Amino acid sequence: MRTSTSPARAPRRLLRAGAALSLAALGLAVAAAPASAARHDSCATARAVFRAQMNEARFWLNAADTLAAGGNTASAAAATAEAEYYMGLANESLGEMEGC
Repeated sequence: MRTSTSPARAPRRLLRAGAALSLAALGLAVAAAPASAARHDSCATARAVFRAQMNEARFWLNAADTLAAGGNTASAAAATAEAEYYMGLANESLGEMEGC
């Protein structure tokens, strides 16, 4: 006896149906959020930028210390220059946080 759907095709159809349902649910979830839900907080953004730049500076300072301890002074100097660059960026972002 022959059926209309072969056993090999049935899992593919279920997979396609599941994918279509999940895409539809994702579309509804994205459309349901109003545009005003994501508020822009300039102070929080400035703090996050400052924190990220300080983390980068800290990373490069630790790298410079490690390289200097290993006797690689040229690479230590390059890492120190990177740390100073990120410290300068962090200093500029402090000016943006003055009104907060």
